[in-house]
Amino acid sequence: MALSTNDTRILEEISKLDGKCMDSQRCKLCPFRVMCLPEFLNPTPPSPEQRAKMALDVMTHHALVDESEPLDIEQHRWDKT
Repeated sequence: MALSTNDTRILEEISKLDGKCMDSQRCKLCPFRVMCLPEFLNPTPPSPEQRAKMALDVMTHHALVDESEPLDIEQHRWDKT
């Protein structure tokens, strides 16, 4: 599944910001919102480094793998340990 223009832009912003991307406007559009937003309620949300790695992983996947292959966003979860 190809990334939308919006998803690509958001992922690039996350990467450029080194994962320091906590911004309510960006979060509303972020492809990781389903994974991240519930975590904001926990005392240990994903670190900036973990968010940056997730963004880079997704962009790398789409750069290297045929876009017709579906992307399972769940495989890009951060290691919470």
